[in-house]
Amino acid sequence: MRKASATDWDRSVDTVVVGSGGSGLTAALAAADAGAETLVLEKAEVLGGTTAVSGGAVWIPNSRPVVEAIGENPPEDVQNYIRQIAGGRVPDEMIRQFVERGPKVVDRLEEETPLEFAFAHYPDYHPQFRGGRDEGQSIVPKLYDGNRLGDRLDDVRDNPQTPIPTTIGEMMTSGGMAKFPVVADWEELAERMENNQIGTGQALIAGLYETCLDRGVDFETDAPAEELVVDDDAVVGLVAEVGGEETAIEAESVVIAAGGMEWDEELCEHFLAGPMDAPTSVPQNEGDGIKMGMEIGAKLGNMNEAWWCPAGHVPGESWEDGSPLNRILLAERTLPATLMVNADGERFCNESGNYVDLGKRFRIFDPHDYEYENLPAYVIFDQSARERYAMLTVMPHQDDPEWLVSGETLEELAEKKGIDPQGLRETVKRFNEHAREGEDPDFHRGQSGHDRETGDADADHPNLAPLNEPPFYAIDVQAGSLGTKGGLVTTPEGAVVDVNDEEIPGLYAASNGTSHVMGIGYAGGGGTLGPNVVFGYLAGESAAERATDIA
Repeated sequence: MRKASATDWDRSVDTVVVGSGGSGLTAALAAADAGAETLVLEKAEVLGGTTAVSGGAVWIPNSRPVVEAIGENPPEDVQNYIRQIAGGRVPDEMIRQFVERGPKVVDRLEEETPLEFAFAHYPDYHPQFRGGRDEGQSIVPKLYDGNRLGDRLDDVRDNPQTPIPTTIGEMMTSGGMAKFPVVADWEELAERMENNQIGTGQALIAGLYETCLDRGVDFETDAPAEELVVDDDAVVGLVAEVGGEETAIEAESVVIAAGGMEWDEELCEHFLAGPMDAPTSVPQNEGDGIKMGMEIGAKLGNMNEAWWCPAGHVPGESWEDGSPLNRILLAERTLPATLMVNADGERFCNESGNYVDLGKRFRIFDPHDYEYENLPAYVIFDQSARERYAMLTVMPHQDDPEWLVSGETLEELAEKKGIDPQGLRETVKRFNEHAREGEDPDFHRGQSGHDRETGDADADHPNLAPLNEPPFYAIDVQAGSLGTKGGLVTTPEGAVVDVNDEEIPGLYAASNGTSHVMGIGYAGGGGTLGPNVVFGYLAGESAAERATDIA
């Protein structure tokens, strides 16, 4: 924290936004539309943050595409659903604001940007709860024409997680995420790439970026924010490193949208409820916004939670700075003839469940052995699955890469991976007996509409089949996350509050670096990004209102 009296300003704007992900760009757009001269600072050399490497889904019930596809969901039911998912951690007013304003923000984005959204066909993660839906309540941006940005398209971060120009909706209606690479029309996809068509989170970022440029928003990349500047307890600017130089930027309002803290080992060790070894987000998410808020007394909330997920790593894959590029394990664990075990060879979860809640199973602690019971873990599958589905980055028609370990027997595989062979053999035997009947009495796999929709619709059972065709394979599973979801506590309008619940004048926030409206849970695909976009927009509006009132 720096005092204004000790600061020589190098630059002055109305509103500064820290971060260029979905929440940051919607905040910048809202601020600019309200008349504020707006500057976006991005720590990385490219724009988009974790949003750009995501599937691009936004969970916003009763938005236009959802209503047109499956009808309106009573707002009180949606609020009940989120309340139950959040585990009692989120004020009702925050939930109400999201449910009420979400559809309006989508309408606004479709009116003011080139973005058009479509129904995702992706099921809610707990459709059995009142307010949840088997069909889902997620929407996705349609393909974006990258030619609209010209050379500025290079400013948008590439998506190594889903590099092909498609949408989640297209993948789901083509047989699911694991089958899509097998059944996709690759000639059409190649033509899309040649014509600069982009999808998923990249499309969302590109459409927002284009509109921000049209509104006169200024951008600085490779420009990490370092500390806030205060005057009489009000935020009046910040200090950032811009072009390698320390730069003091005066502003009437600052919006922190810098993502979570998953790449900061110390913060994770002190706050998270268990190990988080493989973040799947961009490595710039080191809690910068959270730290800046802490320095001036901001209140923190939900700090022990994250968007947990089982993750895998293909040796040699890395981000631009050399950090490991980890991948969320989605279909690999939910399809027929697959299961997941710990080192004892025992199953410990419904493998087809949603990844956030499943990820909590990695944090079960054994007080006797003083270790986490389900780490290390492994996805096990047989040759029938290998021949039908994409597994991490390897396709069915490709030769086995070195990192994909196999064995002609379960015992041989167990010996190679350090798994208890007797435990694995007994687990697979029991699993197979029930899978033949399409049942899972141990963990209820395949009972939920979510499970079935994320499996193989063309199989005898979308999620269950015995593993009995050698060779058998194993993929290492790590305790990962899409990002953390705790941090600065805000009002429903985006103002950051201090430890006494008083608003800190001039400071606003959205993104995974705030105390998230989803609390301990996850509503559905895009349950991360949907609220971040909505609250980013509200924070931008509030920041601009303060800036223009003062001006």
